Amino acid sequence: MTNPFHEPASPGDSDDAVWEDLVRRLEADPAAGPELPGEQASGADAGTGAGTGGTGRVDPTLFQMHPALGGPRDYEADDDDEGFVPEEPPALGSGNPLLTLAWTAAAGAPLMLLVLAIFWRRAPMPLWIGLCVVALAAGGFLFARLPRFRHEGDDGARV
Repeated sequence: MTNPFHEPASPGDSDDAVWEDLVRRLEADPAAGPELPGEQASGADAGTGAGTGGTGRVDPTLFQMHPALGGPRDYEADDDDEGFVPEEPPALGSGNPLLTLAWTAAAGAPLMLLVLAIFWRRAPMPLWIGLCVVALAAGGFLFARLPRFRHEGDDGARV
C-alpha cells in the first residue's frame, strides 16, 4: 500500500502487489466469506484474529444485524393498499387575488429591477425606488401571512 501519511509515492514504490491482492479477493467466491489479510501465509502463520477461530476466515455471524434493528428493506409490503391518490388541484384563477398579486409583485419587481439595470440604466430614480418599495411590501405581506403555530395532527406532509 501507499505510505500512511498520504505522501506522494516514490518512484520505486509499486502498488501492483496490493492491486493484485484486491482483484484476487474481489474475484473470490462471495459465499466463502471475507478473508483475512494474512490468509496467504502457511497454516502456522495464518491470522488468528477475533472471530476467526484460527481458520483464517472471518465468522459471518459477526456481520449479521440484531433482530431488533430493522433495516430499510426489512418489512413486508402491503399488497392490499390502494396507494395514495391526490385530490384534484384547484383551478389556477381560483386563489386569493390579493395573495396572487403579492406573489406577482414579490417576484416581478426584482425581475423588473434587473431588466432596468441591464437595458435602461438612466431610468428615473422614482421608478427604481418604487420597484424596491413594491418588492419589500409584497415580501412583508407574504411573510406576515405565514402561519405562526403548528396545527395539531399536522405532520407537515402536505403543502
